[in-house]
Amino acid sequence: MKSVYYIFLILLIGTSACTTKQKRTAQTADSTAAPALAITDAPRPVADRLTRLGLTSDSHWRGLNLGDDFDSVKKTEKGEPFEQDARHVGYAVDFPNLESMDVLYEQQNEKISAITADLYLNNRFAVDECQKALSDHFTNRYGTPKTVNGNSVWHGPVSEHIRLSDVSKGKDYGLKVSITSAGRVTTSAK
Repeated sequence: MKSVYYIFLILLIGTSACTTKQKRTAQTADSTAAPALAITDAPRPVADRLTRLGLTSDSHWRGLNLGDDFDSVKKTEKGEPFEQDARHVGYAVDFPNLESMDVLYEQQNEKISAITADLYLNNRFAVDECQKALSDHFTNRYGTPKTVNGNSVWHGPVSEHIRLSDVSKGKDYGLKVSITSAGRVTTSAK
């Protein structure tokens, strides 16, 4: 009878040890595993994000500058505008990861007078990544930004103002880029 008791005790201890080890392994795996969000949104090179936005080192936005002929917008942007009248034209740009951007080009005297880009992003990680990429891009072009009402603002050499704002609210993630001439700059993000 003692031998049955010892066998039962050994089995009980062995089962308990295996269960404890499995729990410890699962806890360790849970505490070190990256969240699913980080796996699906692994960092991409900053240049990749800027390329998808169509940014260049010699233009304000997507190859266009304030003061360019307003007709040049139609040559640069692809597809049909989602909004158009005598004062402005807006284009939607879709990205492969279900993110998108609306770009509104305003005109005065048949020249581009303002550019506003609303970027619709998937999550906080994408906002932070894109905000850093844009901030680095604008800082390389225009120098150190000033902070105005929580937004980064750069002043360009020909009186242009570039404002980068995080407009995320709740589960709606996004950034707004406003590029205006000195006479049109505002102090708050819209």
